[in-house]
Amino acid sequence: MDARNTLRQHLIVGIFSLGLVSIFNFLLDVSWSVSFARVSFILLFLILIIGPLMRMKKPTTNSSPLFAPWSWRGELGIWFTLIAIIHFIIVISGRSFSSLIHIGGEGYGLANLLGLVSLFWALLLTATSFGKVIEFLGIDLWKWLHSLTHAIFYLVSGHFIYFQFFSTYGGGGPDWFGYLAVGMAITVIVLQLVAFVLMITKHRGEKIT
Repeated sequence: MDARNTLRQHLIVGIFSLGLVSIFNFLLDVSWSVSFARVSFILLFLILIIGPLMRMKKPTTNSSPLFAPWSWRGELGIWFTLIAIIHFIIVISGRSFSSLIHIGGEGYGLANLLGLVSLFWALLLTATSFGKVIEFLGIDLWKWLHSLTHAIFYLVSGHFIYFQFFSTYGGGGPDWFGYLAVGMAITVIVLQLVAFVLMITKHRGEKIT
């Protein structure tokens, strides 16, 4: 469990996140809104692969926090939410909120609704990502709440894949990041399945012995 958030790791994740946003915008000529959206997806992907990797290789007590992936989940989660909020603010500026979630047509409103639901849950999980809140909630409730991270990932994936492959907004169809995002989603699913199989195998082995 990652119950501590350190200033050093927040700075590293923040610089990494804002650096990626700048690369997308200035070097790859991607709009600010899309740049923040892509970076938030990358951060969420990193969060989701940490769990299965931890199950494949158990953490050791003498692991340095900077080189232990399980110690970065809190910072990654908080920065994912911050980057997603900025993406939402940019999108909502200059247009009405109702136009974003209008259900009908080709799915534009439904895709945005998926994004809004995932943002709501992300805000809830971020609020419970601090040590004192975890102590107040208790480990079991905290773990149950943060198991919803998987649901957030699939909601965000649906939101993102729609705009890459099915939306006529902006035209041009999917670019290289759209295919990369699909690969990232598949990677998360495969890692989860592998970790699940390893847990079953380990459990059966313990029962036999």
